[in-house]
Amino acid sequence: MIKRYANPKIAAIFSDEHKLELWQETELAVIGAMEDFQFIRTGIFEEIGEILRMFPIDLEWWEKRDEEIHHDLNAFLDERLRHLDTKYHKFFHKNITSYDTEEPAFGRMLTEATDVIMTLTNDLEETLINLAIKYRYTIMNARTHGQEAELQSFGARCLTWLAELRMAKVSLNHSAINLTYSKLSGAIGKYGSLDPRVEEEALDFLGFSPFYGSTQIMPRVLYAPLGQSLCNMVSVLSKIGLDIRLGARSGRPILQEPFKKKQKGSSAMPHKKNTIRTEQLAGMATMARGYMMMISENIVTWEERAIEQSSVERVAWPDLFHVTAHALKVISGVLKELTVYTDNMLLEVHESRGVYASSEVKEWLKTHLGNSGLTHEDIYRIVQIAGFNVFEPEQEMMLIRETNCGSTQEALGLLRRIGPASDKRKVVSIEKFIPQAKLRVSSSLDISQDQVDVYNEALKKLFKNKQLKKSWKELFTPGFLLKNEDTLYKNILEI
Repeated sequence: MIKRYANPKIAAIFSDEHKLELWQETELAVIGAMEDFQFIRTGIFEEIGEILRMFPIDLEWWEKRDEEIHHDLNAFLDERLRHLDTKYHKFFHKNITSYDTEEPAFGRMLTEATDVIMTLTNDLEETLINLAIKYRYTIMNARTHGQEAELQSFGARCLTWLAELRMAKVSLNHSAINLTYSKLSGAIGKYGSLDPRVEEEALDFLGFSPFYGSTQIMPRVLYAPLGQSLCNMVSVLSKIGLDIRLGARSGRPILQEPFKKKQKGSSAMPHKKNTIRTEQLAGMATMARGYMMMISENIVTWEERAIEQSSVERVAWPDLFHVTAHALKVISGVLKELTVYTDNMLLEVHESRGVYASSEVKEWLKTHLGNSGLTHEDIYRIVQIAGFNVFEPEQEMMLIRETNCGSTQEALGLLRRIGPASDKRKVVSIEKFIPQAKLRVSSSLDISQDQVDVYNEALKKLFKNKQLKKSWKELFTPGFLLKNEDTLYKNILEI
């Protein structure tokens, strides 16, 4: 991974230095187990271990030897054996093959890297909890299909992000269970001259249980779910980033990722605050999917072993962890310093003309117009017409909308007209519009004037009842519309 996206802890875990240290620990674990079962004389484990600890692994020597023999594990053995008296050579790497040494080390690296991701995930989880509590009563328009939908709090949106993150975390934890298995079962997985008891004890010392049924290598189907879980994690982070990007669009932004005082948004347009961090998350998700596919392809190997999986894993696994760690770092930084434009959120709600309550209005009218002879379809159309009517532009704005400019001068003229015309625009909510019983035929709907007249007559009769006004007005209040968000807070945050 290039330095820009690399995580220092992940880099250390997958470094050659750490890998070779883990290889040595595997070799010593096998020697220790053989000694315990009296396959070799007592004291060999301590004698060899003491010598090797006196002479740290020389990476430069190992790399040079690898270039000569084109086998990194044998190069490691040569580097270690050069420090041992020949009388010890027969005990080192005894009755095992290359991947017996490598598999437990590989599993430990995956486990260590997963722990790094878990720590970063826990930090992000705490940030989302704090946001959800902070913005518990900051109301905003929710959106479905990019359109204004019902009312929600920004805190509740943070809870949806938190819920997805927690599911990704559960998946990661579950897939990590497979990392508790490894093998020391020889060149084809059938043990050869190695006593299975040695495998069991050596693996137990290293923190594993034997996987029975391996070939020369562990079946890669065990590791693929971890790759999928990491990919899913990054996709969740990208989804959060996308929501922030959508909220940061020009016009009337409701969210903005951190923008430093010396930061520049665009080389050409100085006014811009480009959403570079959350956009980067989309790129991270693309990379994660690519690495995940590589890892999935590794499930298929020739018979008991071929080497095609090795080169892929040297790149795909470290980079997938780097991408996941970087994505977690980016989104955590964005959320910790996220700018929330509460005023713009409220302006959106105000200018949505009460349609955020359209679902509740529909149900209320169904209840109170139930004996008027109107059908469910009629009630739906009443609310739909009202919603369309309140958004129809006034005459001056309609003229501007329908004008097709023939020159830049005409465009300038319209630009100068639009400001005053917009300033005069009235915001009429369906809260007041529907009780007035002044529904109009809409060019967007196939509903006749006669039918509209029927609807208006029904509404006039209904709203003569002054006792209904209180419950009608309540439909548009945050207290009524958000009352059940308490369920989310209770079940997700337990508060």
